[in-house]
Amino acid sequence: MKSKIQTVYPQSIFQSTSAETIYVADFTERTNSARKVEIHIAEPCVPDSSEAMDCLKVNNRDKVELEFCLFDDHQFKDEQGKDISHCECCFFPTESASALGFVEIKDCKLKNITVHRNKSKEQILSTVQLFRSSGIIDKQKVYGIISFPRKKKMLFNDFPYRDIYETTRWVRDYGIHLIASNEIYIKDNRTISDHF
Repeated sequence: MKSKIQTVYPQSIFQSTSAETIYVADFTERTNSARKVEIHIAEPCVPDSSEAMDCLKVNNRDKVELEFCLFDDHQFKDEQGKDISHCECCFFPTESASALGFVEIKDCKLKNITVHRNKSKEQILSTVQLFRSSGIIDKQKVYGIISFPRKKKMLFNDFPYRDIYETTRWVRDYGIHLIASNEIYIKDNRTISDHF
């Protein structure tokens, strides 16, 4: 999988880890774009603070070796050379890339969640479609993981992505299993979940 991505997108940045706990943090807004999305194996701090950074937490109890591909802001272009909206990164098991997780993190204030909810889905869909159209992925199981890390707990009844009809439609229409959570679990080489 890594070589397929590198062939199409040679500027891709990869980071692998088999850590039991992995933190995906988007520092873009808090650093005025000086830092971007980063992968950590220890909980990072908010820049210039000792306070824990709000992150997507990836629980990897079985220590599956995961390869993260971090996307640059200008990595994907249309035929006119304009930037295509996309998600932050993707990841997959190094040994058997039979599943891919595409991650979109919205490190925004709580009042802005509804503003970003549709855009986050569009960014996941756009990136998956780019990967499919370029032949990088075909039959792999695909997950779209959307995280609003400043919202500490995403309750079943108050989060716009937990609609069973919407998630079923996404699987049917796009072949993407949507997960809206700030904490996910790697169950095996093919399964990602928001609960253990």
